[in-house]
Amino acid sequence: MASLKKIVDSYMQKVSGLKEHCDRCLKTERWNGSVVLMVVNVTFTLIGLN
Repeated sequence: MASLKKIVDSYMQKVSGLKEHCDRCLKTERWNGSVVLMVVNVTFTLIGLN
């Protein structure tokens, strides 16, 4: 059976730019470091507003 890492890596190769986007978000670069804006964005995303 394939390891979870291999499965995830195969999906990540299909989506260009996703890793960079995730890295930026995790480093709080997406909203110029504003954690409040990040939380508001996630809240709206979770309820389906874009």
